[in-house]
Amino acid sequence: MDNEETKPSYKYASVREGLSPRYTHSHLLPLHQREKRTSDSNMPAGHGLRSRTRDLFARPFRKKGYIPLSTYLRTYKIGDYVDVKVNGAVHKGMPHKFYHGRTGRVWNVTKRAIGVEINKQVGNRIIKKRIHVRVEHVQPSRCTEEFKLRKKKNDELKADAKARGEVISTKRQPKGPKPGFMVEGATLETVTPIPYDFFNALKGGY
Repeated sequence: MDNEETKPSYKYASVREGLSPRYTHSHLLPLHQREKRTSDSNMPAGHGLRSRTRDLFARPFRKKGYIPLSTYLRTYKIGDYVDVKVNGAVHKGMPHKFYHGRTGRVWNVTKRAIGVEINKQVGNRIIKKRIHVRVEHVQPSRCTEEFKLRKKKNDELKADAKARGEVISTKRQPKGPKPGFMVEGATLETVTPIPYDFFNALKGGY
């Protein structure tokens, strides 16, 4: 019985009695006596829908505030190319972070949103993904701007050639080599190597 009375209880034991601090109220102990948490006990990094988007969805410098009306008055038609650019101020109709900065084609137009078809590489294949995005998160793409200008210019060239009674080709040709030319007024100078003087080189040169 004496041994049982002298045996310390784990519930009320203290650090002075030689027991580990995990059996005591660690929050009442000084900082240097508390158990240090290991990295295994910390929570892992999150992989949510908006993880790693602190800077990705942030509004640009001096571009915060109200959204211009041109965003809502712009007309989109089926077949147009649009760029997905997420506006962090509008949480509704926001696409996944994967589609931010990608270009797609409009396949559906609704009251407040636009259906965009975007290619997504999954493994060794490319899948066409169809998503609906609000108009605040899309903008017209300029990827076909050069093609439209070249098409208009080719039509004008064909019309002029037809008026002259000629047939021309509007295909783009690779840039060839520069044309040749003759060099005039050049003077020729013959340069011969100087013989190597071994003994003079040992003395330190000329």
